[in-house]
Amino acid sequence: MKTVGDLLGLNIQYYVYTDFEGFKSLVDAIGGIDFDVEKDMNYTDNADGNLYDIHLKKGMQKLDGTKALQYVRFRHDAMSDFARTERQRKLLAAVADKLKSGWNLSRMKQIAESAAPYIQTNLDISNMLKLASLGSKTQMAGTAQVPPMDLLESKKVNGASILSVKSEDKVQEYVQELLSGANARNGGE
Repeated sequence: MKTVGDLLGLNIQYYVYTDFEGFKSLVDAIGGIDFDVEKDMNYTDNADGNLYDIHLKKGMQKLDGTKALQYVRFRHDAMSDFARTERQRKLLAAVADKLKSGWNLSRMKQIAESAAPYIQTNLDISNMLKLASLGSKTQMAGTAQVPPMDLLESKKVNGASILSVKSEDKVQEYVQELLSGANARNGGE
């Protein structure tokens, strides 16, 4: 919380951390996601005993938790991690839309409890349900990569290539612009 908060210039008070199984459980608890997979995606990884291999076909389909995880993990294309994070934002927006539907709001407690064994958080169930209720009344103003590409640079550290932030001040300005724009689009709420 401190590292991300310092980078973004935000006071982050709460967190929710989950692993692959928690993500799959959430998607399964809401009945899967109708989603348009933009291309065939195939990747085999023997390192984990093929537990997280990826095999998806292009087109509109219902993704269960396993297939949704395959979609958000795929990074074997020209833009690698950047394309993957864009896919993650798209899928999470679809999950948020489905969670906001009346059918799921009435089941929010059950959904939260089904994912609870797979998450770590400093929120209790009561506060999670309050946040879910608040979230159901808001509009998503958009998504963005933070930091944006123009604020990243490639560096060598101990012989390894890494991405580094050019200016933490510029990242914080960017985040404030995003939040100001979102606030204006949501009617100043």
